[in-house]
Amino acid sequence: MSKIKIAVAGVGNCASSLIQGLEYYRSHTGAETAGLMHPDVGGWGPTDIEVVAAFDIDRRKVGLPVEKAIFQKPNCTRVFQRALPISDVIVQMGPVLDGIADHMADYDDDEAFRVADASPVDVVEALRASGAEILVCYLPVGSEQAVKHYAEACLAAGVAMVNCVPVFISSDPAWAARFRQAGVPIVGDDIKSQVGATIVHRQLARLFGDRGVSLDRTYQLNTGGNTDFLNMLQHSRLKSKKKSKTQSVTSQLDIPMARDDIHIGPSDYVPWQNDNKIAFIRMEGRGFGDVPLELELRLSVQDSPNSAGVVIDAVRCAKLGLERGIGGPLDAPSAYYMKSPPVQMRDSMARELTNAFIAGGPAGAFVHGEDAGLRRPAAPAHAPKAALILAAGMGSRLFPNASLPKPLVPAAGVTLGERIVTTLRDALGIERFIVTLGHEGDMVRSYFTSLAARMGLPPMSFVTAADWAKGNGASALAAAEVLAGEPFILSMCDHLYDPALPLSLAAVPPAPGAMILAVDRDKTGIMDIDDVMKVRLDGDAIAGISKDLEEWDVADTGVMYCTDGLFEGLRLAAAEGRHGLADGLRELARLGRARVADVTGNWWLDVDTPEALRVAEARLHGQLRRTA
Repeated sequence: MSKIKIAVAGVGNCASSLIQGLEYYRSHTGAETAGLMHPDVGGWGPTDIEVVAAFDIDRRKVGLPVEKAIFQKPNCTRVFQRALPISDVIVQMGPVLDGIADHMADYDDDEAFRVADASPVDVVEALRASGAEILVCYLPVGSEQAVKHYAEACLAAGVAMVNCVPVFISSDPAWAARFRQAGVPIVGDDIKSQVGATIVHRQLARLFGDRGVSLDRTYQLNTGGNTDFLNMLQHSRLKSKKKSKTQSVTSQLDIPMARDDIHIGPSDYVPWQNDNKIAFIRMEGRGFGDVPLELELRLSVQDSPNSAGVVIDAVRCAKLGLERGIGGPLDAPSAYYMKSPPVQMRDSMARELTNAFIAGGPAGAFVHGEDAGLRRPAAPAHAPKAALILAAGMGSRLFPNASLPKPLVPAAGVTLGERIVTTLRDALGIERFIVTLGHEGDMVRSYFTSLAARMGLPPMSFVTAADWAKGNGASALAAAEVLAGEPFILSMCDHLYDPALPLSLAAVPPAPGAMILAVDRDKTGIMDIDDVMKVRLDGDAIAGISKDLEEWDVADTGVMYCTDGLFEGLRLAAAEGRHGLADGLRELARLGRARVADVTGNWWLDVDTPEALRVAEARLHGQLRRTA
């Protein structure tokens, strides 16, 4: 296997720890691989990473081999691997732009940056000449122009980017679109250390919420003695850092906090601490009976190795993105490794989705059986034993600036896919699931495979239609052979609903060769009346179905009880070049084999937009609070 060739922008403490680590793990294997979240990422180990280019602006580093430059002042991180192989990688002069704070001139040479008397190189040409595949951006906080300069260079050179600093590239829709269009992956923004102040604060915030404690006030104060903390003494450079750290914590809260009740940010520069960062976290809340609760925590870490343990994973995920031809933000790794990703989610879920991304396909066989420890409800009479989940779509309305597949989108801490599977299992006792694949199919397959194992379900089946992008009917039709005449529940992956809805739907089975659509007569609760699938009735028979109906009676909830007659309708529609699920239902209605079940009064929601997701989460959080 060849090497993963990386370039490093900023040869500071973080780069020093990363480069030391590449050699350290060359001689520490097996049980000695402490500190690695993933010893293996898609077949790539930590020692498969090779530095082929480096950029800095400090006169003590520019012109030196990178293995010597990382030990030059003002670097002050702990040295855990002094002996490094000799390389021919010379640190090149990068563009200064806004990469150095003015007040650095007021501090001693050993503490601050000193700009080299050299002309900056052409970063694009340097990247191309080196053969770099990935750029790791380690520039100082507040270097907006400089970070964007390197981002432009990545786009021009076709080099992936791991953005470790709080300059918003991956999480900015415009930048994300440019990386996507260029076919260049990016993991960002702002690295989340292995066990740092942010990840600990996030976990504590979630703990308060999960245990029913109201969080009233909190702060996080940080001190350190490296150039990162010296740089941040200039408050004008702190805006993005404070925003990144604060939103990373508040994203874990069920109920937003008032601005004055939360304070997160660096506090002071203490030179003698060197690379030792000390964080102080305080949380004030109210538990049972509104009784006050206070928590204080002190965390002391070596800042740069704490970062490198995450970057070494992010680099390998970026390589997987390159191998798979993925352009734009890698949403799952960004959510797991970064403070400000395009999509925020709980860390446990981000980890699971990142593992699914790394697996990139079938995760292998899983053992299941009666020892799974899960109780199953007695299936109602006539209830089907199988469910078909349509999960092929891109979800461009829900996340227009991200590529996270819709079934993997979190709603109140649980993915849409898991919520659908859990609801159908608990309501009807269904254990056989067939999932249609399309957008990010390997990732979706791996996730549902893992989900089945975790839930103690039999392995799921997967189908992919070559023409899935033409419409959800094409995806559904691909499942005809797998279902082989078996009755089934069909559910959209992005429609949430109460368990009572499929129970009502399954009360009476469809006639042979027919189907029954769950519908709602209440039009007042529909969020997006223009986008809802509208149904016109003749008694309980479907007389018309389309989003464009001017006269209509009920709304399609996205759940239906089907026989193999559905596939007959889909084939008839496909023969005329129509590939939507509604096209197939229209054909069945013409044959008099499409009826409805009135489920009015049962909650359901098409989670198709960010606003709908917020509404779903508000309801789900309310349910969690009521049942906690």
